[in-house]
Amino acid sequence: MKQFARFLLPLTAATLFAAPACAQDWSAVPAWPAAPMPLREAPPAPPAGAAPNQMIPARDAEGNYVTPNRKLSRDETSWHLRAALNVAALGCRDAAEAETVAAYNRLLRQQRATLATADAGVKSLYRARLGAGWESEHDRQMTRVYNFFAQPTAHDGFCLAAREVLAEIDAVTPDRFADFAAGALPRLEAPFTSFYREYDAYRTAYAAWRQGPRPAVTMAAIAPAPTGFGALVP
Repeated sequence: MKQFARFLLPLTAATLFAAPACAQDWSAVPAWPAAPMPLREAPPAPPAGAAPNQMIPARDAEGNYVTPNRKLSRDETSWHLRAALNVAALGCRDAAEAETVAAYNRLLRQQRATLATADAGVKSLYRARLGAGWESEHDRQMTRVYNFFAQPTAHDGFCLAAREVLAEIDAVTPDRFADFAAGALPRLEAPFTSFYREYDAYRTAYAAWRQGPRPAVTMAAIAPAPTGFGALVP
């Protein structure tokens, strides 16, 4: 009996001094460390050093950008080609600058009559279309054409295309100039429409970046159906 009492004493003391779980202080338990936030990649940058809010032409129903060089008459096409090459002669300040200027001046001499006819045809078209107020609208449109080809975001590609066109134009006879212009003008415009496509792609990528990464979807595992139920039937 004494031995049994000696056994109960330590057990009873341990029971009395152990605090219930609800009364224990859990504040000393260190908090579980939070999972580190994943690093987010930098936002996409606009192409060719363009501004993040740069305006570019809209697309028409056929998906083409609405530029000043769409749906032109033959005279307008020839005159816009001359305007584009004028911008190149003034603005392409690179290693081939002297060659570009010389080729443009040859164009003016060799196609003097052809260009004068094209200029007169364009002005006649504006008179017929707009009446008394044709001249101011004509001036605005020509300003748009010059500004279009002077956009810095496509400068290098435009200057390269202009040198290629000027290298070919010496062999063009006056009677073929309008046909040559119809093929050359889209080549001079291509660097700008290419930039527009890149800028549209940047807009799409930036919008996706702003939405942030989509959370991963975890599919719940489906346990296979148990087999052998027939063995359980008595």
